[in-house]
Amino acid sequence: MRICCLGDIHYYGQRSDLELLTQRIESVCGSADAMVVVGDLTSSGRLDHMREVLEAVRDAAGGILVLVVPGNHDIYVAWDEVERGVNSLLKLSIFNSLVENIGCIALMKKPFIIDNVGFVGSIGWYDYSFAPQWLNLPLDTYREKAFGLSIWADREFVKLPFSDEEFTITLLERFEEHIREVYSAVEKIVAVMHHVPFRELVHYKLIPEWDYFSTFMGSESFGHVIKKYDKVKLVLYGHGHNGVDTGFCKELHGIKCCSCASPIPLVTTL
Repeated sequence: MRICCLGDIHYYGQRSDLELLTQRIESVCGSADAMVVVGDLTSSGRLDHMREVLEAVRDAAGGILVLVVPGNHDIYVAWDEVERGVNSLLKLSIFNSLVENIGCIALMKKPFIIDNVGFVGSIGWYDYSFAPQWLNLPLDTYREKAFGLSIWADREFVKLPFSDEEFTITLLERFEEHIREVYSAVEKIVAVMHHVPFRELVHYKLIPEWDYFSTFMGSESFGHVIKKYDKVKLVLYGHGHNGVDTGFCKELHGIKCCSCASPIPLVTTL
């Protein structure tokens, strides 16, 4: 099976960016059996921007099925939305419904099977398990999501009614349920995530600020679940793209892991 993946588009309304995205998809993904988008379609979580990106990707893909998970930017909540009672859980639900309404597959709502391959997906999240031990910082320091004069934007724009650790557990339980749901019906499983599931995929630099913010790349818990199920043969993920390589695959724990954290499509095989 040939799978075309991309992500971290971070669309902010510049139509020329969508035109370039369309050209890239049409030139690279035409022979694919499925197309996967690993989140961060938008920069700010604007619903009109989400719709524009989804429609552009769907149309460029032609008849190829498009499977989508959200990224952290896609559940950002603007101040006017907060005033209307919108939080990031509601934004997550709206995102998944919009994906379906556009005619794509929302993998966070349910797994999907193509031939003998099951696709399961999650936004993933972080529980500080990727925190670099060498910094020797207390857990509350990471909860502040700030280092020096820099902040992790999720602190300002992700509005959850519980902690990051609790959100991670909730997402993880649903993710594992979806794996179990398709496990006996397929020969292979593709795990689609926005955040990173394995520490080995996080690029540490022994630079205090860089490594501090690397904590928010993902969670070891997702990696532990993935390794439990030997039918998971491929992981497609995003999120890490500033200052690091993207568009590559490497094998970890007997699983092919591909970074799709770029609007430049990557075609891989299963």
